[in-house]
Amino acid sequence: MVLAVRNHGPEIPPEVLEKIGTPFFTTKDNGTGLGMAVCYSIASRHNASIRLETGPAETTVFVCFKR
Repeated sequence: MVLAVRNHGPEIPPEVLEKIGTPFFTTKDNGTGLGMAVCYSIASRHNASIRLETGPAETTVFVCFKR
């Protein structure tokens, strides 16, 4: 099963995309950088994976659950 969430907005820059999910990495002034790291951890515990696709007009996050 795949859950796809799409956001219509600017592309995520490659230098940010490669660090998404790294604990304490944030692009926000008041962020902790734990949001996506927690998401990756939860997905892993449920035998799932997270993949991101980004382009000029939108970004899609895929959460892929194995049988």
